[in-house]
Amino acid sequence: MGKKKVKKMRGSRTHGHGKHKNWRGAGRKGGRGNAGVHKHKYLRFLKLAKLGLYEFGKHGFTRPKSISKKYKIVSNAKTVLRELKDSGKLDDYTYKFLISRPELNVSDLDFIVDRLVSLGLASIENDVYKVDLSKLGFSKLLGSGNIKKRVEVIVQEASSRAVEKISSAGGRVIKL
Repeated sequence: MGKKKVKKMRGSRTHGHGKHKNWRGAGRKGGRGNAGVHKHKYLRFLKLAKLGLYEFGKHGFTRPKSISKKYKIVSNAKTVLRELKDSGKLDDYTYKFLISRPELNVSDLDFIVDRLVSLGLASIENDVYKVDLSKLGFSKLLGSGNIKKRVEVIVQEASSRAVEKISSAGGRVIKL
């Protein structure tokens, strides 16, 4: 079969599309999709909305940040760290290091445990560091990174990888 429409429209400037600009884009139909439902297609929007076939705007529910569990945990940690800094138990470096982390990883603990001992927030007995993370405001220990020091950690929650890495280094995790 040939191109019947092309052959039929030879000699016509617009090939049956009215004005020349009507064959370009979506301008002749007032935009693509639901464009203009609050402007020039408003009546169509009202009719469809009455039938329940069209909804405009955002839908759904977003839980406020102040209610979510993760936000509460992070905000509690920040409050505790701020109190420790204000009372003089934390120096600026340790405060900035800890407050920049929403959860504490095994590698972070390995890096900062000596400093915590020097500040009096952790202790060392028989080459085993003893750290209570709940006093620092952290409720969970995660297993990212490596640890080489023997550490006894007291914490509310710990991931299975964190427990495994600490026990393989010769320490242990005590869950509250």
